[in-house]
Amino acid sequence: MVAEFRGPPPHDLGLAEIATAQCVSENIEMTLHVVDDWHRPTPQIVRVKITSSAARSLLDQLTGAVAVAEAGAPE
Repeated sequence: MVAEFRGPPPHDLGLAEIATAQCVSENIEMTLHVVDDWHRPTPQIVRVKITSSAARSLLDQLTGAVAVAEAGAPE
């Protein structure tokens, strides 16, 4: 599969309803079920493999972002 993004980044893929992660061959595989009501009636599945160090960094950022979101503070 090839995804072609047009225009400057970032490219918004939409809201993920479900997110999972698992270890695959010493990397972390994240799977997102992305809602795209405008184009498709069912969520699209996006899978990305990242290194364990990138996953650790993402974990730290997600922890902080969740705390802010749960506190109801603006971005």
